[in-house]
This record gives sequence, C-alpha cells and structure tokens, in this order.
Amino acid sequence: MDGMTSSALARLAFWAKGMVSINDARMEWPGFSYTDAEWARMRTLSEPIGVGTYQLFTIVNAVIFIIIAAVGIFGAFLPLATLLFPVPADTSALKFSSLLAACTFLIIGLGLPISMRLSAMLVGGETMRAALVSAPGDEALASKVSWQINRIMMILCGLLEPGILLFIAYDIEAGPIITALKWLAIALMAVSTVTGFRRQRKS
Repeated sequence: MDGMTSSALARLAFWAKGMVSINDARMEWPGFSYTDAEWARMRTLSEPIGVGTYQLFTIVNAVIFIIIAAVGIFGAFLPLATLLFPVPADTSALKFSSLLAACTFLIIGLGLPISMRLSAMLVGGETMRAALVSAPGDEALASKVSWQINRIMMILCGLLEPGILLFIAYDIEAGPIITALKWLAIALMAVSTVTGFRRQRKS
C-alpha cells in the first residue's frame, strides 16, 4: 500500500483533481511544480472524482476551514492580543503583526490539513475510495504536496502579511519602483489568465 491509508489517498486524489484542472487550463500555480511522472499519477488519481464531487469537496472544505479560522481568531488571536497588548495605543506595529502572522500560520497550518481531512471523509464515498488504488511513490508525492503547502504558508505568513501590516502601520510610501512592480505583477497575472483561457479554447 506504499504506507498510504485510504483516507490519505483520497485527500491526495482531491488535491490532484484541482491541480490537474489548473494544468488542463494551461496555467501554472507558482510554487507547485511536478515531474511528468507525478502529473501522470495525479491524472490517474483524479479520474474517479467527478466535477460535481470535486465542487462539493471545495465547498465543504471552505466551510470547515472558515469555522476553524473563526475558532482560531476568537479562541486564540483575540485573547492573546488582549492579554499581551492591554493598551492598543501603546502596541508596536511589529509586535502586533508578529502575533497575527504567527496565529495565521498556526490556523492555516493546522486548520487546512484538518479541513481537507474532514472534507475528504465526508465527500469521498466508498465507491470513490474503492476506485483509488495506491501505487509506489504516492507517499512521496503526498509528502511533496504537504511541503509545498507549508512552504507557501511560511512565505505568506513570514514575509507578505507582516510586510503589508508594517507598510500600513507606518504609512510607508511604496515609491515609484514598488508601484511599478505592483502593476507589472497585475499585468502578468492578467496576461497569464488570458493566455490560459485561449489555450483552453484551442485544446
């Protein structure tokens, strides 16, 4: 079984379904690259999952994660912020942004795997699981996906979120260079979307 349980294999299959859909649209998700063999395996894993089933999975996953995030915010972030920073006016932007980034990382790092696990259990029925057969390399592929998700979270929570908060808190002027890079990034995203749409229509 390559060390993969049926539940873990179902989660990998749902992930594969989403990535295959992106790949079929001739688009790429930065930070999530795979070899030809891994793409072939993900296509095989995604075959038993219908479009409706995958859409239901995404909805259930979103609802569960929102609930987990709400619990994290009201049960962890706000109590810690109140305890550590009793006087908001005296709270430095660095301390506040660091706490928010740490809580966000924990909420996503713990909440996303839990929501995906529960969603796969609720949506992935016996028929779908029976159609999934583990193969050598599945455990390594699942570990790679997990690392990719954690890497993106570390980048977002460790750099992007605190940076944005500090820019806002200190009213930092981005300047013409940063502004130009921002609009360049927006333009590149637009070009990528249009190109992917055109390629999808041609295929």
